[in-house]
Amino acid sequence: MTERPLDPTQGAQAARRGWDSVATGWKKWAPTIEAGAQVVNDRLIELARLKAGHKVLDIATGYGEPLVNALERVGSTGSAVATDLSPEMIALARERVTELGLTNVTFYACNGETLEIPETDFDAALCRWGLMLMADPDACLRRVHGLLKPGGRIAMAVFSEPAKSPWLAIAGATVRRAVGAGPPDPDEPNIFRLADSVDLERRFRAAGFREVVLEQVAGTYIHDSPEAYTRFLQDVARDIVRLLEGQPLERQHAIWQAVAEAVQPYQASDGRVHLDFECHCIAARKPYGAETTH
Repeated sequence: MTERPLDPTQGAQAARRGWDSVATGWKKWAPTIEAGAQVVNDRLIELARLKAGHKVLDIATGYGEPLVNALERVGSTGSAVATDLSPEMIALARERVTELGLTNVTFYACNGETLEIPETDFDAALCRWGLMLMADPDACLRRVHGLLKPGGRIAMAVFSEPAKSPWLAIAGATVRRAVGAGPPDPDEPNIFRLADSVDLERRFRAAGFREVVLEQVAGTYIHDSPEAYTRFLQDVARDIVRLLEGQPLERQHAIWQAVAEAVQPYQASDGRVHLDFECHCIAARKPYGAETTH
């Protein structure tokens, strides 16, 4: 983000509009996104220790991940609540689970920090690649702590340092350099905001969680060509697209061409581009009543 929102409400409204605007793009590219992200989904499910019959909360579900994976794990005797800031994303997720014949899920379009939902006593809570994009991630963690059962588990994924995620870092750096934008404000929502693993663990402990475990999970995204990669970004990467707003169309075209050229070193002999990413998968447990949080 290039400037601080005037107030939290205004910032949330802007974020909602941004995610609404790229919802159809996420649906279009869902097979590509999930081909790379499945390794993260699988690990989050394991870290949350989901079992048949569990009640699970999926925060910032987008078009329904890792929600669908969680529903498969908890089965027909379990249930899920899925939330997202974007009503358009919620609509896509609802459509998706309906097509899969899944009925044991309730959706809410709401802010991830406040999670204004009537349900409580969850066995587990999940969030894939959403926490670092929230204005107040600590508020989210505290709220989740309150919604979990004693002994309930939380499992979340955020991206680690930019150098280990060329899938995300190259395009962002190229566009920022081209438009003369500085690095994102470290105190504002951005894709690498929670890359510091020590700080991330501290936040979970400060929210009251015990048995904090953090590990790195790596994956690779494959795009058919450098140009296909840029088309993907134009459809799904709302923050990068925002940086180009107001630029003449010819200038935008030149910048996207620069992004395509920047990923050519990652192009294989078959023309496809292989771009790695790494994220922190972090899990923890809510204490039982008799336990302390220290």
